[in-house]
Amino acid sequence: MSITASGGVTTPRPPLSAYGHLLAIYLVWSGGYLAVKICVSGPAMVSVFQLQSSRMWLASLLLSGVALIRCGLPIRPRPRDLLICAASGVLMWVAGNGLATLASKHATSSFIVMAMGAIPLWSCLLDLLIARRVPSPRVVAGLFLGLVGLFLVVSPTLLDAHSAIIEPGYGVFTTAIVIGAGISWSLGTIVQRPLMQRMPTEWAAAFQMLAASLVLTVLTGAEAAPLPGPPSVQQWLAFGFLIIFASVIGLTSYIRVLRAFSPAVATTFAYVNPVLGVLLGWVILGEQLAPVSLAGLAVVLASIAMVLSRRG
Repeated sequence: MSITASGGVTTPRPPLSAYGHLLAIYLVWSGGYLAVKICVSGPAMVSVFQLQSSRMWLASLLLSGVALIRCGLPIRPRPRDLLICAASGVLMWVAGNGLATLASKHATSSFIVMAMGAIPLWSCLLDLLIARRVPSPRVVAGLFLGLVGLFLVVSPTLLDAHSAIIEPGYGVFTTAIVIGAGISWSLGTIVQRPLMQRMPTEWAAAFQMLAASLVLTVLTGAEAAPLPGPPSVQQWLAFGFLIIFASVIGLTSYIRVLRAFSPAVATTFAYVNPVLGVLLGWVILGEQLAPVSLAGLAVVLASIAMVLSRRG
């Protein structure tokens, strides 16, 4: 912070590296669902639990190493904080990310990234319900507009039994679980907020992923799915992208962005990720895009702008 000649206070310009972290979030989180789609639809028949458990274990170990280098050994956390880590980790990485991964077996990555683009709206709605606050008319209008946009996004899968967006017979099921994924991720985000004041963010994220890994390992054992065959090169590359970029680099970059930019700038990923995710699915996998879904995505982005600017 600095003082101008006229006596005003100005915020220092973020370092150039901060813009690199912002760009990293745009790119790696936009391609996350595309990488998941490649992993679960390749020649090696990988189950959702197998993919999620192996990904979470490796990501949690790498993230723990990053936390150890940056923050040192964690101070003995309180049992309540560990419980919050476990609860939020299960909500975000087992239920939220896991349901979205399950949806990837039957739907295009473009559809999933559009539906998950409503996460800021779910977060705002849940926050209002939990805090029992009366929202402003602007927020109410934004939430209503966002739900209308979300309906437009998913409407082709519900109204067209032969839609190329979702496998025939899985429209209602896949739509329900991808909406549930967004709600669960949003709830986990709200649950973890107290940790940000009492625990280094890197260690909180590592503990969350570790808790998710333990739960996913139990679910993988209960599933008893056969071991997958040899993965293709594309599957290996996508798996590595999920671990290194979408999990470790994406999360640590987001932490740097939150520290360098205002919340208004940090939350721009909510606008950019769905758009880039749709373009990546179209360019790389040739996924078909329903015009009404694209219109719904535009409505969702407009509603997010209304909700995030409620303090303006």
